[in-house]
Amino acid sequence: MKPRPIRVWRLRIVALSIFLTPMPALEGLTFAQKSDSELSQDIAKLDSFLADRNLDSIEATVNKESAKWQERDRPSFIIYMSKACSLLSSYDIGDISKRASLLSRYAISVLLSGDLPLRDNVQFVSFLMFDPLVIDDATWKSLRQQKAELWLAARGRVESSVDATFDFADLPQLNVPTPRGSGVPNGISPSAIKDPKLRAEYERSIAENSAKARKYNDQYWLKQNAPDFYKNVERYLVNAYTRPPADPAQLERLLAQYVNDNGVRARILEQVRKSSQ
Repeated sequence: MKPRPIRVWRLRIVALSIFLTPMPALEGLTFAQKSDSELSQDIAKLDSFLADRNLDSIEATVNKESAKWQERDRPSFIIYMSKACSLLSSYDIGDISKRASLLSRYAISVLLSGDLPLRDNVQFVSFLMFDPLVIDDATWKSLRQQKAELWLAARGRVESSVDATFDFADLPQLNVPTPRGSGVPNGISPSAIKDPKLRAEYERSIAENSAKARKYNDQYWLKQNAPDFYKNVERYLVNAYTRPPADPAQLERLLAQYVNDNGVRARILEQVRKSSQ
């Protein structure tokens, strides 16, 4: 493709992201949108732990505040736990095995707490990549199976969300045309249209275009992120099931349960076999 069309396409994508449906890391919520000063203070408290990097203090704080937010407001709970997990996954804080265990426990608590938007689901599953180095065999076998199922379930959800026939050239409108006879310019507020029938028609058009924009952004996000996520799922499974104690039968059963593609199942099992030699 020639350079100029590529630049134009990227500009159109940016315009859609800005004017139609912003795509934050956590769907529908950003720190800027939350006016809750208490949540902001609790998040700031997590940042303050980077000074002394005391893992015990972080654990005590997260245990207390996460329970509070989970009971009070689910969106705030997800935001708070995203921050806590990001902190543990991004910085060298305390004992590495304890940090990995805490990260796994906190991410799993969110994943098992109820339905999550797809992007949040992918984000919290991705926190499961980090396994404790020191752990007894029985605990590791149980944790490995639980994490493997969460990875595979998220993979299936991503795969089923991809629309292979989606037309990325069919873009949503930046300004929805007003109905003929309305006498007002495109993109204006529906309240400016005096005729109730024309106003209702315009509102339907806006709703349809908004839905189209959401689907476009969802499919674009999947196009950009699904391939790498599939690779991370396979990487985690191979690393986890190469690590003793071996349990190829369990992995084969989980793959048969969650993965329809015979080629993917065979590739993962073969990688584990080779890595275990």
